[in-house]
Amino acid sequence: MTTQVSLASPIDPQTDGGALLDAGLYGPHVDEFRATVRDRIDRLVLPHLDSAEAAGRFPAEVIRELGATGLFAERWHGGGDTGRSVVLANELGRAGAGGLAVGISLHLETVLSMLVRFGGNDYLRQLRDQAMRGELVGCIGASEATGGSDLERVGTIAQRTAAGWHIEGRKKFVSLGSVADFCLVLCRVHRDNGKQVARLGVAAVPRDGLHVEHSHAKVGTHSLDTVRVAVSADIPEEAMLGRPGLGLAVINYGLTMERLGAAAQLIGTCELALGLAVAHADRRSQFGARLRKHQVIEYRLADLAARIEILRAAALATAAGYGRPGGPGAHQVAGLKVTAAQTAEQVVSECMHIFGGAGYLPEETPMGRLWRDVRLGRIGAGTDEMMWSIRAVGLTPDNDSYDRLVHIST
Repeated sequence: MTTQVSLASPIDPQTDGGALLDAGLYGPHVDEFRATVRDRIDRLVLPHLDSAEAAGRFPAEVIRELGATGLFAERWHGGGDTGRSVVLANELGRAGAGGLAVGISLHLETVLSMLVRFGGNDYLRQLRDQAMRGELVGCIGASEATGGSDLERVGTIAQRTAAGWHIEGRKKFVSLGSVADFCLVLCRVHRDNGKQVARLGVAAVPRDGLHVEHSHAKVGTHSLDTVRVAVSADIPEEAMLGRPGLGLAVINYGLTMERLGAAAQLIGTCELALGLAVAHADRRSQFGARLRKHQVIEYRLADLAARIEILRAAALATAAGYGRPGGPGAHQVAGLKVTAAQTAEQVVSECMHIFGGAGYLPEETPMGRLWRDVRLGRIGAGTDEMMWSIRAVGLTPDNDSYDRLVHIST
């Protein structure tokens, strides 16, 4: 691997540290962190949004500047704080950062989660440290043209060489692929004899092993470039995350962190859309009264607010309990993500409707962009159907209550 990494200012995410939500889901401790995050988004992210939307390319300096503030390291302090993750993602959504928010989350949640948990050697720890500081931008190469969400059908091959591995294949939906310094590639690992294909692995492939073949034109999230990439690289043995053959576990861990962040981000976008719709209903007059005074409008807004409040509480509770004995896990995160995605599509559409014709004019309101952007939530990091299939695995029958309460005659 030719990308050079440095051991300067090493980061130890295994150091014990207090989780943000240990002191409660709400309170000054959360408000202070939220205010800090919001300030950094306002200064370092939003100034790039309009130009990135127009160019259709994610500005790598956003990740470099955010990483330099220590924000990424703070999120991963103590082995990882899902509370900070959810608050940060929520604020990105509330800021209306669109594709920039998704790109930040891909680097911070998906890429770094895999490096933190499965980067068990000096080589990968160096890569992790530079990505944590924002000095290197990472992306994920998982889906392929023939497989989509079915990651078991990966055709990209990792073949052993005298010095490590040769990685060869193609990946279709690689967001950040045009600007990333390295890609964590899901591949099929050949056995040492080279004759039989075994299970999957995840390999860290440098920029010079990636060739962008095509840039996808997308319906939304225009500030996030998504490309088709050809992979051809020779990498050292140490560039394989975890044990070769356990790649599905590695990628699924990263995707779980991505889904939790995506849910919080979608909820934040709902909060933004609702706030804009309420302000418009307060200011706009129709038929001799402010829109807000028309009961049908006010009740519609109240219904949307209640749905958002429930989701926000669920996201915070999931973050606070994730990984604890008896707490939520990957099944619950999948359920939260698909519920947030479907709700966001409905909420943003309804808020856009409150604006009437102006909601359909991008030069007058951001509602159209928000509406297009949230649609990705039902596809990215796993489609609705994939999320429900994951959640279904965690369904537990209450046989004791069934036997006590149900008496069906046959």
